[in-house]
Amino acid sequence: MKKLFFTSTVLLTGLLLAGCAPVKHEATHTETGFQVEKHSTHFHTKKHNSVAPKIDLHKKYKGFALTTVPEEYRGTWYRADPYSKKATKLVITTHTFNGYLTYRKTDPNLKLDHNSEKQNKEYAGNAVMISTDSGALKERGFLDTVALILKLLMV
Repeated sequence: MKKLFFTSTVLLTGLLLAGCAPVKHEATHTETGFQVEKHSTHFHTKKHNSVAPKIDLHKKYKGFALTTVPEEYRGTWYRADPYSKKATKLVITTHTFNGYLTYRKTDPNLKLDHNSEKQNKEYAGNAVMISTDSGALKERGFLDTVALILKLLMV
């Protein structure tokens, strides 16, 4: 049994290592008559597009209307991240919340269900729903169950 386990482990390791790095072997002959191998590794570089995706202000969602973020909430904010020692950057503009378009719910009878396949297709995209209640800005995705609440402190 130990021999079978060892053999399968060696085979699996060999298969995994074979796919890790592409190596090109070239054999050359030198003046001394010895054969020398050159190893060259080829890496594929991925070009990162630094252009931000274009936001479509005319996109319509059933039961929602494009809304404007109140002026006192606009700007660049930093919030604490409970799982990291770093702060998370939050950018709020006139019609965007961290790059997502802001909408308000206009149909009070619209029932959103995150388990609905039809609604997941219909409300997909870079959009969030916001509302302002008692001095707080509430933001959540159309089908999310949890909202991010921002409250301004008066100093």
